This record gives sequence, structure tokens and C-alpha cells, in this order.
Amino acid sequence: MVCERNTIQKEKIFKYLSSVETHPTAETVFNEVRKEIPSITLATVYRNLNKLAEQGCVHRLELNGEYHFDGRQGMHQHGVCRKCGKIIDFIDSEISKNALKKINSADFEAEDVTIIYSGVCKECKYTGRN
Repeated sequence: MVCERNTIQKEKIFKYLSSVETHPTAETVFNEVRKEIPSITLATVYRNLNKLAEQGCVHRLELNGEYHFDGRQGMHQHGVCRKCGKIIDFIDSEISKNALKKINSADFEAEDVTIIYSGVCKECKYTGRN
């Protein structure tokens, strides 16, 4: 997949998202990219993150009323800890491919699927966080 990256701001945002395994919010992306481009605005970050998501270059996840962005390419799933909110990637493209195959409708052609598991992460499980 080729993502349009016609501005330095968009390139830096995409580069940052591709370099981390976390799932940052727009504010986190803004704070990191601002280190390289001090004049960038939060509005510019939001606009470019949304463009990248619309182009399919990054994943946009809405969790608890807040958007998180994921630069990991390829089919994968997400686990969200219901105690601390941590987001974990699960890399099993067969799960996503199988889910897409199961959608067999003359009224709709599925192109992508987002699978989010809810549970408890290892740290919360073993530390007994409430």
C-alpha cells in the first residue's frame, strides 16, 4: 500500500507511528512530532492522522471515547485491558482473513475487519490492579 505523503508534517507523523508499537493518541503524536517540527499544530496532527486513516495507511481505534492510532501494517487484532487501558497487538492474519471470508452477502463486500478483544493484560493480572 502506498500512502500519499505530500507534506513534511504528514511524513513525520507517519514515520513516528511506524516506529512505535504503542497505540498513541493524537496528543501523544503531536508531542513527539513537535520535537522535530516545533511549529506544527495539534489541528494539523489531527487532520493528517485522519487522512492517513482514511487512506488505510494507519488504523484508527476508538476506545472509551478516545481515538488511538496504529501504524502497524497488515492484518492483526487488538487486545484492550479493561483495567489499565493498555492496547496489545495480536499478529494472526488468519483470524482476520477468516472473519472477512465469513461475510458473504450480495448487499455488502467487506474489505477490512477490526477485531478488538477485551480482557486483562499480564501486568494487571499479576499485580491485582482493580
